[in-house]
Amino acid sequence: MLTNTVRFSIADSDFYFKKIMIKMLLENPFSMLLNDCNNGHELISRIYRRQEDVFMIELFMPVLSGLEAIKFIRKNNTETPIITYSGTYQEDMAEILEKIPNIYYCQKNSNIIKDIIKRQITSQEFDYKAYSESWKQQPLAVQEYMHRQKKSQEELSSTEIQLMKFCYEGFSNKEIGEQLNLSPRTIDTYINRLTEKLGLKTKLHLIRFCVENGYYNSSM
Repeated sequence: MLTNTVRFSIADSDFYFKKIMIKMLLENPFSMLLNDCNNGHELISRIYRRQEDVFMIELFMPVLSGLEAIKFIRKNNTETPIITYSGTYQEDMAEILEKIPNIYYCQKNSNIIKDIIKRQITSQEFDYKAYSESWKQQPLAVQEYMHRQKKSQEELSSTEIQLMKFCYEGFSNKEIGEQLNLSPRTIDTYINRLTEKLGLKTKLHLIRFCVENGYYNSSM
């Protein structure tokens, strides 16, 4: 657990990922959300004085990109840590970001971002250099991962695909049952089987899996 209050602002055009990220961080009583923004322009227009302990900025956003927002912030503030992230490792972006002080560039993954905040920014226990080196090798790993996920998705039944869709849209088990004309108990059983098939533990993990792998934007 964090022992000091961490005031954060986030700018992310991905509504679902941002919602999960904020919820995860606010589970800690020492975290405080200052700004919830949909793009870089919203973020820089709300920064009036230096209040944040950390910024979280999606690297690629419409209206004003994360990189441009970072450059704007750094004109007057070189100290506040900034965590920026993307779905896959971008070598050209990494080279640019390395020249900007107090930047942590990482994978778009809520657990990794949380670890950086918890260990690097507040306690200096996160080995960011080692993590960064391993992430540079990500492209090949991503291809293998996507191949495995595609294979898993092909093995899902139409009912399981519908379940995933209803889960990440925020439906309760009772509401899902009403949509599919099934009892809540049957829905519980289906969800348990689905999470087991995907190597997940709970419905929350299933929702996070959908969000962080972009399944809510897919043809499902």
